[in-house]
Amino acid sequence: MGKWDNLSFDRWNPEYPHSLPYRIFKCYDNDLMGMITSFESSKGYTYSHLTSDGAVWESKAYDYGLMKDNKSRTIKQWSDNYGEFENWLRLSWLMSLCSYFETYLACVIKECIESDPGLLIGASHIIDGISYKKKGISVLKQEDFDAHIRNCTKGDWQSRIAHMSKLFVSLPPSVRDSISDLEKIRKIRNDFGHAFGRDIQDSQNYFTVTKSPISRVSVERFNKYHKLIAKIVQEIDEYLKQKHIGNYEPLLHYHLIYDKIEGMDKGYKVVELKKSLHTDRNTAYSKDFCRGVVLYYDNL
Repeated sequence: MGKWDNLSFDRWNPEYPHSLPYRIFKCYDNDLMGMITSFESSKGYTYSHLTSDGAVWESKAYDYGLMKDNKSRTIKQWSDNYGEFENWLRLSWLMSLCSYFETYLACVIKECIESDPGLLIGASHIIDGISYKKKGISVLKQEDFDAHIRNCTKGDWQSRIAHMSKLFVSLPPSVRDSISDLEKIRKIRNDFGHAFGRDIQDSQNYFTVTKSPISRVSVERFNKYHKLIAKIVQEIDEYLKQKHIGNYEPLLHYHLIYDKIEGMDKGYKVVELKKSLHTDRNTAYSKDFCRGVVLYYDNL
């Protein structure tokens, strides 16, 4: 029996549970967590050495290499400023988290529509999006893609989830159950981005000389929101990969390199596909799987 006989390739049963947009989300998230860990380490180191060097709250910060532009400030004043800066950083981290969360949603929604265009008319899997790619047919105009993405990533979370539910029929329970927290996150993110961390309405009151208080995000609160978004992304991705993406990504990759290998024997096509797929040790595609990709695409 030959290598090409009895190959099992299921277009809608993914070889791996997560999408490429999810992997990029994790890369951004790992970068942010690395920055946070470095900051926390430097904070602990600084305070530890201040203690061991005999500093007390009333000590002059300048004498310990701090606040060199102001010799009158105390360690207590420096520490208070440091605490405000730390809160500012957590606001910044939360805004970054929201940004790559929304980037993930934009990418995976577009991928789902391209992979499974039938979902637009409530007929999932009736059309294989890779066949449209092979024929050079666009699923949607760019402005229509933009509209779907905008509806799912802009506005309040009630509206976003309503559009996603209309598009995908169903969503993991964790998404609906988290609307309240997602709305709180959205408000903090908008206040930080548009009003220097203050309430937008209060900050736009021109008939006052009073500075509005800045939003506060504790370590515990940031960790809670980070854990929540990471969970939502993981569950959304597993759901969409199973329902609408399947094995679209390796098929799309084969499509993108097809012009370079079209004249090759199918065995060489498999070798080139496997070699060129952007994988790591945890997601390396087997030769049999690559044979399935080649046969499936070539027979469309």
